[in-house]
Amino acid sequence: MKNQYTLLGAALILGLSLVGGSYVISHGLQMQPQAQVDTQDEHPLMTLAETARFLRLSEDQVKNIMKAENAMLRNDGPFEGMKLPYLKVDNEFLFNKQQVMLWIQAASQEKRVYMGEKLISK
Repeated sequence: MKNQYTLLGAALILGLSLVGGSYVISHGLQMQPQAQVDTQDEHPLMTLAETARFLRLSEDQVKNIMKAENAMLRNDGPFEGMKLPYLKVDNEFLFNKQQVMLWIQAASQEKRVYMGEKLISK
């Protein structure tokens, strides 16, 4: 009698494991394509608004950084650091995400200080 309960318990555990494993596998496979559908984050170019969010700055602050670096280039000649990389299409600024990440590293290493539209130290 004791062996029958042991056998029944083992069969029950095995059956539940089989059903539970099948459930996890079927739901795991359904969730995977949904995660791959959102490819917008992988686009190489960001708008001004997206770049500002990425840098955790306001759009005006990003524009001020661009103005400060361009003023430095205009007034002092060649800009020896890496400028915030952007391109302008019609009236829209676009930023390459990988290049922005490299700019962050360069600006951090140079300990740049931006105040409004001016680059104070480099």
